[in-house]
Amino acid sequence: MTEVQLVPLESSDREQFIKDNQEAFNYGAMVEFGLRDAHFEDKDDEQIISGKTIEDCIDSGEAYRIIADGKTVGGAVIKVSGTHGDLELLFMMK
Repeated sequence: MTEVQLVPLESSDREQFIKDNQEAFNYGAMVEFGLRDAHFEDKDDEQIISGKTIEDCIDSGEAYRIIADGKTVGGAVIKVSGTHGDLELLFMMK
């Protein structure tokens, strides 16, 4: 049985979290829309989700790394207000 944990994002992992999120979104778009040969993921100005958008989500919510069986497999950002919460970002790494 797979053990899954949500581990609070450490400040030292913030930049990698943003890069992993962008890579996951880029990959998903390439698979969904057939852009496998575009290679736009290597260009900073052509991200599917901007670093600023991810930073804003992290700053206004709670960011977590998703760990499965000791391996980092993704991330999530949630925003809680009172007894209600919203999933701001969710990504899985390939």
